[in-house]
Amino acid sequence: MTTHSRAFAPLDLLQLLSIAVIWGVNNILAKIAVDALPPMLTVALRFLFVLVVLVWFIRQPPAGNLPTFLTMLAFIGPVHFGIQYTGLKLASDIAPMVVAMQLWAPASVVFAALLLKERVSPLRWAGVAVAFLGTASMNFDPAVFAQGGALALVSLASISYGFGTVLVRRLGGMDVWSTQAWIALAIVPSMASASLLFESGQIEAVVHAHWIVWAALIFGGLISSIVANAFLFGLVQKYEVSRTTPYLLMTPVISFTLAALVLHNQITPQILFGAALTIGGVLLVAIAERRFKAVA
Repeated sequence: MTTHSRAFAPLDLLQLLSIAVIWGVNNILAKIAVDALPPMLTVALRFLFVLVVLVWFIRQPPAGNLPTFLTMLAFIGPVHFGIQYTGLKLASDIAPMVVAMQLWAPASVVFAALLLKERVSPLRWAGVAVAFLGTASMNFDPAVFAQGGALALVSLASISYGFGTVLVRRLGGMDVWSTQAWIALAIVPSMASASLLFESGQIEAVVHAHWIVWAALIFGGLISSIVANAFLFGLVQKYEVSRTTPYLLMTPVISFTLAALVLHNQITPQILFGAALTIGGVLLVAIAERRFKAVA
């Protein structure tokens, strides 16, 4: 039995489920934080906690591939989170935004085909199309259409992240701790500078921020960014991505539930339909990847 085909060890399965729960909870906490603070300042503060913990892991960038490394940092770091949190700030309901966050997986398929020249099966292309169609279809809901700008920004941020993950694969051999430390180092000064240039009322917002806001930032930095990513890094080294992805699709389900219970968001049938299409598309991509590896 190969490493890829073996069953999940109980501890590994627990870690995988923990990632879904952590990310599902963090989506709600991110909305709480960004509602209280300017978005770029929120990003800078969240990753300041990451940088304080991981600064000791910063290593020399990969030799001979500095442009790709810097581009990866930009798109996974400031570009992704800056656009995403701006979209979350504009959003009145978090549920459609959580769906849009899942687009990074099908987007990475497109970029892998373009940049890495990977062969993409028809089933994977179908998954990409269904996922993007699902997100777009949510705009037929009047409540979502009214916040179409926020949905477009979060979708763009997710696509940016998908692009960055392909660059990580191109670089290869990246250490999880060093990579996260570099991403935090790219985010903190750039987002702090952007906040000073484009935002206002930062001091007042920080002074009056409820303790829940600070708890949300700490959770996002230490638990969501560091712990969950460390779990995921170890799991994808032991198991196929196509096997872990379906479990991670629990994330939007958890966020939907919490959005209704905690934020009192209304989850309409049109949003549920779009979410089902998007998640189904991502699942198709995962299934297609597994079938492709089986015959390769």
